[in-house]
Amino acid sequence: MSSFSFCKEFGKDKVIFVTKDDHATPSKIELPAPEQPEGVITKDGNINWSCPCLGGMATGPCGVDFREAFSCFQYSKADPKGSDCYEAFTKMRDCFQMYPTVYNKSGGADDDDDDALGDALDAGAAGDADPLANVGAPEATDDEVALKNTSVVAKS
Repeated sequence: MSSFSFCKEFGKDKVIFVTKDDHATPSKIELPAPEQPEGVITKDGNINWSCPCLGGMATGPCGVDFREAFSCFQYSKADPKGSDCYEAFTKMRDCFQMYPTVYNKSGGADDDDDDALGDALDAGAAGDADPLANVGAPEATDDEVALKNTSVVAKS
């Protein structure tokens, strides 16, 4: 009995039967190089909302607000970049605060990044020149706060 290669189709499937001789020679098929996965910004400059690096933020309960704020920042032409996105980030922050079980702090009690962002947004609402100037700055001590809140009145 001689063996030979053949192909048979079963519906959507194709079954290929090969002989030992077929496997004796190396394949001449060349596969394309694997493509690098795209990050949050695609090659054409668009935002890749399905990037795992966003951690589901674009699809959660505040996904619309997140996408608006992130888009505003990404495409901002303002100087400094994103300074025209105050309202979008405020709306996103307010939404995050409505869902504390979804958008909780991951770093524990010492993680005050959210507080710094909130302080910066509040400063922007108060009309400060650079609402992001103090983000990441150490918090003032109680004495510094007391001094800042003390007013000096000169008596005549």
